Amino acid sequence: MTTQIIHFTQWARDNPQRKYNSLLGMLFDPDGLNESFERQAANKAPGVDGMRKADYGGYGLPERLKDLSARVRRLGYRPKPVRRVFIPKSNGGRRALGIPSFEDRIVQDRTSLILQAIWEPEFRDCSYGFRPGRNAHQALKRLAEIITIERTQWIVEADIKGFFDNVSHDHLRRFLAHRISDPRLLRIIDRFLKAGVLEDGVFKASEQGTPQGGLVSPVLANIYLHYVLDMWFEKRYAKTCHGTARLVRYADDFVACFQWEDDAKRFLQELKIRLAQFDLEAEPSKTAIYRFGHLAQARCKQDGHRRPPTFNFLGFTHYVGRSRKGNFVVSHKTQRERIQKKLIELNVRLASLRVQGGKAMMEYAYRHLQGHIQYFGVSGNSRSLRQYRYQVQRLLFKCLNRRSQRRSFTWQQVGEAINHYLPRTCIVRNLYPSPWWMTQAGSRMV
Repeated sequence: MTTQIIHFTQWARDNPQRKYNSLLGMLFDPDGLNESFERQAANKAPGVDGMRKADYGGYGLPERLKDLSARVRRLGYRPKPVRRVFIPKSNGGRRALGIPSFEDRIVQDRTSLILQAIWEPEFRDCSYGFRPGRNAHQALKRLAEIITIERTQWIVEADIKGFFDNVSHDHLRRFLAHRISDPRLLRIIDRFLKAGVLEDGVFKASEQGTPQGGLVSPVLANIYLHYVLDMWFEKRYAKTCHGTARLVRYADDFVACFQWEDDAKRFLQELKIRLAQFDLEAEPSKTAIYRFGHLAQARCKQDGHRRPPTFNFLGFTHYVGRSRKGNFVVSHKTQRERIQKKLIELNVRLASLRVQGGKAMMEYAYRHLQGHIQYFGVSGNSRSLRQYRYQVQRLLFKCLNRRSQRRSFTWQQVGEAINHYLPRTCIVRNLYPSPWWMTQAGSRMV
């Protein structure tokens, strides 16, 4: 980042309660916009203007950025509608994505950096999504630490129904006004929210929501849920619980852990009321209470159940497991729906690469499997990784054989070659609590 935005970030961190009233002139200069231009990927899909990075850059870029800076400062800049596309979801539905135009990406990137600098010192530790230095694996490890070390026994798995489509603009403006009093920056953000969408050539106005795919949408979502959920849970609800109460949130997916069943049941009821106050609703099919902890297996046997229930979070199915020494651990395996979805996508992609030859298909399968291992290669997930690797190997063999009308290869001929070419499965990240954590926690609990 430029020295200017770094200084502003430090300034915001040193003054967490400060209210900012003049931001456009300081941070939307041509140099800052050029930095945001360089941050954009060259292979991103174009918006309604059909423009990519190569089209916008090149000769005349300094003049374009200078003109853009002047338009933003005098409020002559108006975002274009986002181009709406749909991608399939694991449950059979479709998720709407909004693709902004390239110039809007530059301004949104700069805006998101400003908002992130202001609110990052205020965000709670329970939030992990779309924040610098934080990722999904940290959220998963923190969840395992809460259940294993703090000995919580009940899980509330929750998901907000159509969160990005139902964000209230009125409430969001009120939240932004807590720290920003610059009317020009607030006007720019409001224009992004009201830009509308273009779907199949038809323009639709946007009266609520913030489109997924926009660069400013993640930080706006975090600001919204910071006030709606995180602050409410930690400063109000958790203090009314009889035992331990913890929250782990990644974007609009979150899990609440409780020591006592009554606190968990009451949370589910009060959560519905809290979300309704801000025009949100919990997704019924993804919201439930589970007994989950070191006592879950014994209690379930007493109740006549074969095994404790499982729950899904961030692409993993979490279940009660045992370490090699027989101690309770939170075990993970890749969610079945994720596996099915990714294999279908891989099959379609390999089929489209047949015309480019076997080398292109082999290289794509290698990158695909490598990316899968980097995310799902966590402790306790070895079996699922091996099974997924075998399915990738099988799909690759099938697509290589379909390059002609005759069967080209047998499994004995190419199976071993494919097996040696694809990356080996391995555990990349350890999500189990560290031994010294267990020692300190054990001494506190005694």
